[in-house]
Amino acid sequence: MQIIVQEKFENDLQEMILKKSTWGHSESKKTTHIIIGDLNFIKSHVPLTDIEIFYVLVQASDEILDLNFDIGQQKSPFQILQQSELAKINEVILQIESQVDRQFKIQQIKTQIQKKRKELEQLNEKLNLESEKQILSLEQSHREETQKNFSEKSLLHFLDFIQSESIHEEFLNLLIKFLWKDLKKIGRLYQIGFSFKTFSEKSNIYTYNGLEEHRSVFSVDFSQPNEALTHQMADAWGRPMGRILTWSLPEFSRVGYFFVEIIDQQISIALIESYLKERLVIMSLYLDRWMIAKEYEVLVDRWNRTFKSFSGQVHVIDEDYNIYQSNYSDRKNFSKEQKCYEALVGRKDPCPDCPLKQTKQTDFMLKPGLRVKTYFSEFKYNSKKYFFIIYEDITQVHLLKSQVIHSEKMSALGRLGNHLAHELNNPLTGIKSYVQTLIEDPQSAISASIKADLNEILKATLRSQHIIKNFINFSQKSEQKLEKIIFSEVLQNTLTLLKSVLRPHRLFVDIKPTAIMGHSQDLQQVLFNLIKNSCQAMTSAGTIKIYEDEQNQKVYFHIEDSGPGFADEIEKNLFEPFMTTKNNGEGTGLGLYLSKKLMKNMNADIQIKSIIQQNKKVGAKISIIFDKV
Repeated sequence: MQIIVQEKFENDLQEMILKKSTWGHSESKKTTHIIIGDLNFIKSHVPLTDIEIFYVLVQASDEILDLNFDIGQQKSPFQILQQSELAKINEVILQIESQVDRQFKIQQIKTQIQKKRKELEQLNEKLNLESEKQILSLEQSHREETQKNFSEKSLLHFLDFIQSESIHEEFLNLLIKFLWKDLKKIGRLYQIGFSFKTFSEKSNIYTYNGLEEHRSVFSVDFSQPNEALTHQMADAWGRPMGRILTWSLPEFSRVGYFFVEIIDQQISIALIESYLKERLVIMSLYLDRWMIAKEYEVLVDRWNRTFKSFSGQVHVIDEDYNIYQSNYSDRKNFSKEQKCYEALVGRKDPCPDCPLKQTKQTDFMLKPGLRVKTYFSEFKYNSKKYFFIIYEDITQVHLLKSQVIHSEKMSALGRLGNHLAHELNNPLTGIKSYVQTLIEDPQSAISASIKADLNEILKATLRSQHIIKNFINFSQKSEQKLEKIIFSEVLQNTLTLLKSVLRPHRLFVDIKPTAIMGHSQDLQQVLFNLIKNSCQAMTSAGTIKIYEDEQNQKVYFHIEDSGPGFADEIEKNLFEPFMTTKNNGEGTGLGLYLSKKLMKNMNADIQIKSIIQQNKKVGAKISIIFDKV
């Protein structure tokens, strides 16, 4: 505190001024001035600063004070004393000090309050900042957690999709649409697609733009930088291209890429990278498996179509004759294995001439009416042997061959018959002439017994000539139209040629001179085959009956034998080519087939069935059927 005393009052106040140091040195007191003096002195000390000033005005007794003067921005407190009251200065100063101290304390309290308030505001601001940071951190954590949950949910959705749809026929199309739906949430895309390298080093490209799918094949190298690839794709598609981004498919058995064409330059490539990072390997594995399965299906389909395209029977079997694949059966379930001989020919045991048993290519009758030539190859799978066998149907080829042989045989017989007729008819004609001359000469002295012998010689000569004529007619084939013939005459001529095979058996013939329309030579061949077969079917002396009857404007000529008849499976296939009940080498199996064919040419028919008595087969009955003339 500073006390400024007007000079004229210094002597009176010197002692009091000397004691001012006892007032203390607080900051408030150091900045407080007490000015003591008359009015003019006080006016001269109006403060130029904001220091706190207390004025003590010493007034003369007769002085009239004009206190209307400006002492600063604010009214400063002052005390008015009379000159006679200078002794009260100390009391006034003490009052001022008390007031200053009180104001100081109040100021201190205000200052502390302001300080506390400021500290509180700073703390509150700090807390607000920390709170905002925590809120931002929580919001960021929440966003990250939400994004994480969304990513996990999206990934689980992707896994569910790819596991459920990877077996679908259109998996690639479904996958590319699924990826488009997810990626378009990141930003604007023009199209996405897959590229797979083909065997011709071209790129098989599948694309989708949100509206339609497209497939194309280009000579584009997706391994080059994106900028160069963009230019190459623009040239290939013939249009301006957006930016092309590519990702190689890992864990892929061939060269493959996934690519996107973007038109939004603000799109976050990092988000696309993040999305694909978790899905690319899984996608590659499932795509690879699907494509391998598709290629396998194509190969299997191609193999099946090739397999089914064989005209004959084809199958794959193992060593135990179990069928694994065939072109004659549509079996889809191979768990119940079926033997090839069961499915193919209905046998209970392997075919005697099976190529597996013969270990070579074979040529045999697979079943009645079907002669085959086999080709087979052996291969191993999982240490087990399998056989690929082709059965080539050579029935018609063999039939034509047999018919050619038969025709050649008949032609040779015809040539032989002509030669024999020429060689035998000359001496027979001479014998006939001499015998007739001897018999008819009235001057010859021949006894009755000798004449009877000559008549027998003449009959034998005529019979020999007749046999030769029948043999020539039988062996020579001539094109002719249907004509009216007498069945009994053709039968008689045929029986003449069968005397040797008929000799052990009893023959009963009850045939009328019935006229029919036919070819005598063809009918003779049919009768020859049928009667000879009946004789050969009887292993011991038996009976042959030949008779006729009429039914429904049809004439039936029956040939019955007392042989063993036919087994049911043989009886159903008697007229099939190469069907025979004879031992190997004893018959060609063409007799009944050719007889049926010859009868058909004459608008006639043959029926054969076993004769059954008391549930036992006791012979066979052959019926030759003509229209009644």
